[in-house]
Amino acid sequence: MDFRTGRYLKRMAELVGMTSKAYGIDISLGMLEVTKKRLKKAGLMDRVELYCEDALQIPYEDDMFDAIFMSFTLELFDTPEIPIVLEEARRVLKPNGRLGIVSISNEDGESIPLRVYKWAHQNFPKHIDCRPIYVEKSIKNAGYEVRCKERVKMFGFPIEIVIAINSKEVIKSRFFFSI
Repeated sequence: MDFRTGRYLKRMAELVGMTSKAYGIDISLGMLEVTKKRLKKAGLMDRVELYCEDALQIPYEDDMFDAIFMSFTLELFDTPEIPIVLEEARRVLKPNGRLGIVSISNEDGESIPLRVYKWAHQNFPKHIDCRPIYVEKSIKNAGYEVRCKERVKMFGFPIEIVIAINSKEVIKSRFFFSI
């Protein structure tokens, strides 16, 4: 698995083809620049729109996207903000839109690597700015229907990959990513 900045936005830009667009937001200008370089190198900038924005207030109209993908994004938000981000995602998803989340999981919270990571986050939050979360539980609590989930390990850390549906109907292909 390769979850480097902009990697999956690049892939979605390839998939949407010439007739549609993929959209990406990040609160970090630095991350947007990394993504922009990756997309330019691949010749895909014409298929993507990038914005420096906050996922707590997604700058798109209601029911705009068929799918939203967030890779290592939710765990950057404070626990009370996660439902807000998921509600914003719900707002901009079309009926039956798909939500894909990849995050560090807190489900097996007692593993040694995870305990060390949590300790580092608690003691050095400026350097370790995210922490494990209950991914599937958060998505279900936000009212999404989980369709599939997978747990994998990355550098010894538990990762959850969850695909969920926003109980509405799909119309047109546009994708939104948090990079």
